[in-house]
Amino acid sequence: MNNLIQRFNRDFDLGTNTEEQFPKIEIKERNNGYLVKAEIPGMEEKDLTVSLEENQLILEGEKKSETTKDEKGRYFSEISYGSFYRSIPLQGKVNPDSVKASYKNGVLSIELEKMASENSKSKRIQINH
Repeated sequence: MNNLIQRFNRDFDLGTNTEEQFPKIEIKERNNGYLVKAEIPGMEEKDLTVSLEENQLILEGEKKSETTKDEKGRYFSEISYGSFYRSIPLQGKVNPDSVKASYKNGVLSIELEKMASENSKSKRIQINH
């Protein structure tokens, strides 16, 4: 049932309540681009995927459970396992060739550079008398 709900939310990007979304993110817009940070503790770099689809930054990952056998018959865990999908809409186009991502101490940092719009080309205007 959880997979069905996750797939529905992923396909329609309905998660508007940021308290319930994982990972929690921070977005800073700069003159030349964006800096996106996501808190993703307890995962390894190899379990994360970052992609860019049109004006959407996509964060995906999966934390697999580790099987342990407890001989005494008691087991307690608050550690969650499973997959996540987060789609982040960006204002304007970004250069896909300049995206940089790093993961350190449970924080995924992504730098995105805005593409120069075609209308922003410099042009010298001749002044006539």
